[in-house]
Amino acid sequence: MLAVDPSDPSDPSDAAVRRLVVEVMAPDPPEPFGVYLFRSDEPGGALGRRVEQKVFLEVFGNTPELLAKEYQPYRAASFFLCVVDHRRRLPAGVMRMLVPSDAGFKTANDVPAIWLEPLDAMAMRTGLVIDPSRTWDIATLAVAAEYRGKATTGLVTLGLYQALSTLTLRSGIEWLIAILDRRVFRMVRWQLKMTFAGFKDVPALPYLGSPASLPVWCSMSEGKRRLVADHPELYELLVEGRGLEAAMRPVDMTGALDRVADLTASLALESAT
Repeated sequence: MLAVDPSDPSDPSDAAVRRLVVEVMAPDPPEPFGVYLFRSDEPGGALGRRVEQKVFLEVFGNTPELLAKEYQPYRAASFFLCVVDHRRRLPAGVMRMLVPSDAGFKTANDVPAIWLEPLDAMAMRTGLVIDPSRTWDIATLAVAAEYRGKATTGLVTLGLYQALSTLTLRSGIEWLIAILDRRVFRMVRWQLKMTFAGFKDVPALPYLGSPASLPVWCSMSEGKRRLVADHPELYELLVEGRGLEAAMRPVDMTGALDRVADLTASLALESAT
């Protein structure tokens, strides 16, 4: 139970979750929301898994048992970007990111079974050469139901993507890959003008409860170039990391960079030994 073991997200008790939120969030933050980075083996990782479980059960019918089976192989290579509601002391949204590891990327591992060809073949046909050592995988993206209404429309998603974009660029990562529900894919392209794109001649197909999902990719250098040229306000938000300060405490960039670098280095060392 979460009240006893903060690493176990199975306890639905909001009181237990709130106690964990208080432990991991900044002390007395003035902003209503904040973005935090947790490694999977840290207590805060349970907050990310809790949001995943609630949202994926509600939206796609994915049980906790199914999610455990799908993501356990990638647990060591996972970190979570998590938006926390400071006032309610609850997690509001999450992205699970995968760094390079011997487990590979979930997107690359799942694509052949659904689309009947490897991701590398899709990339080649699209004119891309995706370097795995400079790639991160967006394994999950979830926003809790109570934060998808008018009062916080887009804010939680904006906070997650701002943290992802700034952290990715500062980490020297060039490529993002993911399998996105088609509705989410369209929202990201429309709202954030991010250069996520599908692969050439690859259709949307059912995937883990989603009726229509697509393997997608994003070049961070190309995205930055397009934002500079066409969307200066989004450049400030997604590259400079400014624009949400009144509502959203930004991720501690120095601490986040150090923890992700340590995670990547430890996995590389394990692979070499």
